[in-house]
Amino acid sequence: MSMASSSESRSRSNGKPHVLCFHQDLAPLRTVKVQGPTRGKRFYGCAHWPISLIYNSCGFFKWADEEDRVQELQFLLFERDTRIAELEILIEELENEVKNLKQANWKLEDDVAEMGIENAEQLAMISSATADKKLYNLLVASWVLFAIVLLFLG
Repeated sequence: MSMASSSESRSRSNGKPHVLCFHQDLAPLRTVKVQGPTRGKRFYGCAHWPISLIYNSCGFFKWADEEDRVQELQFLLFERDTRIAELEILIEELENEVKNLKQANWKLEDDVAEMGIENAEQLAMISSATADKKLYNLLVASWVLFAIVLLFLG
């Protein structure tokens, strides 16, 4: 990563970006004049160059045709952070939903247990009533049989 990545590109005028050096001053567009493979290549350098080489140098340098990925990476970071925040909100909502479902489940379990007790009590009452009815029928049958026996003996 070059040192130029911490510079900023501001608004554009005439299609050219406004590039700031590390002093936050406008970095002028310059051309390489020394002999070599980069001769004629354009670059942005510190606004205080060549003075900044001797005094208070910020060392800013960026090729003019270099793709500025800082903005793209900042946007990707922003998108990532936004997605993380959205997922954190979704997690919180799902945790609340799980909490509510657990509470509803506990209430249903209590209701089912209560219904089981009520059903057992009703079953006991029905069984008791059935037993009472059988005893009543047996008593009636024994009186009828007693009456028949008395008629035959009498």
